[in-house]
Amino acid sequence: MDINLPVPKDQRCSESVDIVDRISKLPDEILGKILSYLPTRRAVATSVLSKRWEYLWTLTSDLDFSDFGLLDYRAERNNDNDYMIKMRSFRRYVDRVIFYHGGSDIPKCHMNFHTKYVAPSFYAWICALITCNVQELSLYCFNRQFGTYGHLPGMFFSNNTLVDLSIRGNLVLDLPTYVCFPCLKILYIQLPAFVDDASTARLFSSCPVLEKLTIFRLNDKLGIMNISVPSLKRLIFHSGISKCIQIKINTPCLEYLQIDEPGRYFVNFTSSLVNADLGAVDIYLLNAISQVECLSLRANDKSLQKIIGDSALPIFKNLKTMKLPVPPNDWKALPNLLDSAPNLQVLIFPEGLVRLTFYEDDFNHFNWQRPESVPESLSMHLKTIEIFGFVGFQEELDVVEYFLECGEVLEKVIIHRFVLSRRPTMVEKVKRDKVMSELLSMRRNCSTDEVMSFKRSCSTCEVIFTD
Repeated sequence: MDINLPVPKDQRCSESVDIVDRISKLPDEILGKILSYLPTRRAVATSVLSKRWEYLWTLTSDLDFSDFGLLDYRAERNNDNDYMIKMRSFRRYVDRVIFYHGGSDIPKCHMNFHTKYVAPSFYAWICALITCNVQELSLYCFNRQFGTYGHLPGMFFSNNTLVDLSIRGNLVLDLPTYVCFPCLKILYIQLPAFVDDASTARLFSSCPVLEKLTIFRLNDKLGIMNISVPSLKRLIFHSGISKCIQIKINTPCLEYLQIDEPGRYFVNFTSSLVNADLGAVDIYLLNAISQVECLSLRANDKSLQKIIGDSALPIFKNLKTMKLPVPPNDWKALPNLLDSAPNLQVLIFPEGLVRLTFYEDDFNHFNWQRPESVPESLSMHLKTIEIFGFVGFQEELDVVEYFLECGEVLEKVIIHRFVLSRRPTMVEKVKRDKVMSELLSMRRNCSTDEVMSFKRSCSTCEVIFTD
């Protein structure tokens, strides 16, 4: 009999098959790693499987706690009994997970809290986590009750294991006299209130290897923000406060800077800065970043317009890529901007050339007067122009014509068409054939030489339209 012949289906079904639990025989370290890929609640739930699994969940390397799914404002206001039972159960669950670890390592922990009922336990949970050698910790606490209970313990600010720390929400950063984060490389702070000016300087100076710092201010009363971090490479600074404060930045190794914070700047970047993204500017800050290779200007306020209008812009000799906002009134300042970047190669308009009105159902047109002179960067160096939100107005066509005619080494113009479902007819205004015919028709009243020169520039430069 040929032993390789397939076993008949009915015979296979009749045979008994021994079921072997091979997973439970794996080493604890491997099972802990497997459980780390599960949500914390599901990993803890495996403790009921058998004696073998009762404490395996404590070996997980990533804990994630969130009460967002339990959030119910109506039940909170009415003190609903079932809701209160659920919240007590959630607190006991977090207690069990954190305290049953017994001081064993927890490399990653994420806390996302929105209800007021967990705030009283928050302090004890943080104290317990500190003993577990946490390397990556994310605290997301958005409830006013955390303003009362959400003071981080003093021992939290002397941590030898934290590498990545994120603090967001209604917490109070009341720093002790001694602060030390010797291993911290990434720090993200969003909305927590600093107690005083000195606390900011004390926090940042206690991070000798910090490389990435993100700050979102909203509800503090600072007068001075002092950021002195010699190792810092990336800084993002935002604010929802209109109050102008003094900002001191000493980061000699900084490579990337993003600022939306209005203020009086005193900075030291030396020559390390490569990329700057500014939503708020002053002339001192522009002078300090004049060595950048990529610059994004998002500030549409009067301060930027005044600096450009006064021709007070510094010369950005290293600048290769520049992104410009939509101006509120006109494009008269465009030549000044291009003159400030004599070696510019890429020019991008991420917001387009026209601005939507407040009601977003119409556009603010702008005045375009063809500049009398051609900036050197446009005629000798600019290779790529990219325009987003192109509607097809005459003013936009005039600007594109100016670029095509004066850009002697221009290789590519990329135009992303504006698309809005409520106004589908806009799409028809920017079809390639129509725009090209409009551009060529602008030259009908000019001399033959001018028309031929313009046609040559169009033929050597690739014009690309995308949705």
